[in-house]
Amino acid sequence: MSGDAVGAWATLDELLGMEALVADGAAGNGVGRLAFYGRCSTEDNQDPATSKAWQVGEAARFVEPLGGEIVEEFFDIGQSRSLPWERRYEANRVLQALKDPERGWDGLVVGEATRCWFSNQFSLTWPKFDRYGVSLWIPSLGGRFDPENTVHDMAMTITGGLSKSERQHVQRRVRAAMAAQVLIDGRYQGGRPPYGYVVADGGVHPHPRKAQEGQRLRVLVTDDLAAAVVRRIFEMYLEGWGRKAIAEQLNRDGVPCPSAHSPKQNRHRKMDGWQHSTVAAILENPRYTGYAIYGRWQKVEELLDPEDVAAGYIVRFRRSPQAKIVRSREPAHPAILSVETFTAAQLEKRRRRKGGRSDWSSIDRRRVSKKRVYELRGRIMCGICERKMEGAARHRETIYYRCNARTLVPESATALAHPAQVYLREDLVSTAINRWIGQLFDPLHRRGTIDALLEADDSVARHAEHLAQLRDRVSAADVVMSRLQRALDAGWDPVELREQYNAAVAEKRSAEAAFGQLPCEEMLNRDELEGYIDQLGSMSRALDRAEPEERSQLYAALRLSLVYHHADQIVDVEVDPLADRVVKSRVRGGT
Repeated sequence: MSGDAVGAWATLDELLGMEALVADGAAGNGVGRLAFYGRCSTEDNQDPATSKAWQVGEAARFVEPLGGEIVEEFFDIGQSRSLPWERRYEANRVLQALKDPERGWDGLVVGEATRCWFSNQFSLTWPKFDRYGVSLWIPSLGGRFDPENTVHDMAMTITGGLSKSERQHVQRRVRAAMAAQVLIDGRYQGGRPPYGYVVADGGVHPHPRKAQEGQRLRVLVTDDLAAAVVRRIFEMYLEGWGRKAIAEQLNRDGVPCPSAHSPKQNRHRKMDGWQHSTVAAILENPRYTGYAIYGRWQKVEELLDPEDVAAGYIVRFRRSPQAKIVRSREPAHPAILSVETFTAAQLEKRRRRKGGRSDWSSIDRRRVSKKRVYELRGRIMCGICERKMEGAARHRETIYYRCNARTLVPESATALAHPAQVYLREDLVSTAINRWIGQLFDPLHRRGTIDALLEADDSVARHAEHLAQLRDRVSAADVVMSRLQRALDAGWDPVELREQYNAAVAEKRSAEAAFGQLPCEEMLNRDELEGYIDQLGSMSRALDRAEPEERSQLYAALRLSLVYHHADQIVDVEVDPLADRVVKSRVRGGT
């Protein structure tokens, strides 16, 4: 920051108009009834109760001398600051309360601005408060946010940048510290232990403060029964068995799967036997060699909607590049396998991939190059074991959905009630579904269906709303760019503001590009809709003639879900096209 900028901040209280604010309070123009919003950080391990207490205390000490009273509290726990307000539970409640004229408060106060607004979020949320006449009281500003105050504009823009920088700094620091602990000490970093190990007490924690708090060091020790199964899996794989064949053999031999072996550690699993994906995860885990490993997977933030940057990001887990994976210098826990055995398994896996060998079974198979469309993929569940049925082509072109009992736990109640193979033919089900959909357009139901379609057609309203959102994004980006330009004119260091300015430019360009690509939306009237329906003729026959991709898209739009009851040869069908209404029907199907 330049010397001129430092000087500008030295007279910040004067620029913010604190004297006038205090004078207003003394004259009886108090702040009034306020709501409080705060957030507990997820980047560090803070106690939510303690964090909320000091943030509320900070906000109260700020507004009470000015005649303010906090009458309602909103506090997000475990919600990352990078999430837009609309996707944080309590922050979204604040935004919804703005629309309620009987909310009981006229302003919002925060304890710390950097915990509440991230990057350009303030420029996207403030217009909503302004629209409903709700004031924002921010301690770092010394009073109420004033959009006409240049210093306020600059301060909140930079606050968002500081919040983003702080989060990134904490993330880098924590990851670097954990990687160093693994590399130097081989320290166990928590989480569910790999199958074959259990967590045990490792003595007093080496960190003095944590030791004083009674925390203990945790280490991995072998689980002899599970470790023997791990060795057997690697032996079978090196003998030529495929992953699926290994899983089937373990089920036949009655070996408990990981979730059945340690149900307390795998509450999210169904204990439904060994699966090929479980075998694959074991074959790929280098921790069985006795070395501590850190960073095999990394969190990657992706845009929730590439066409709407303001919607924020979602976190995905991706495999890390080999260069980012950290291995301890010395063995950190008892080894189940030798490094040579594990390496041999990885080389065998690579050899099978290069040689065209299928890794799904112990039999070589050629990959089918012809692309088939499974219209009901992921939509059919077996009514016996409650697992999704997988698509398969039989007799060349006929598509079936099957559920294989070989991957169930042998002798279990589900396995005993389950036939070896359950098949459901796709065309029988889709034809019945198409006939049911077609009934909505027969002479008896046609008028009601058209009325419902016209009533539900909000495409024009959604188009207008999307246009408004894009215009708001452009305006918000212009505001940010203008603030940053004024900050530069006031003497701020361009290096500190470059990233924020470039982000605002990218946001504006993205919104303008999306704006230019929007098609013109026109609402269908009754005559036009009836004309389209007349052109199609019989709706059920039109659906039968449609391409499989088109039917698949229709079923997805209807949010179609099916449960196949093999014994009764019945498929339960549910559609939820509007998310708030469910229509149920039963159709005959099966073999």
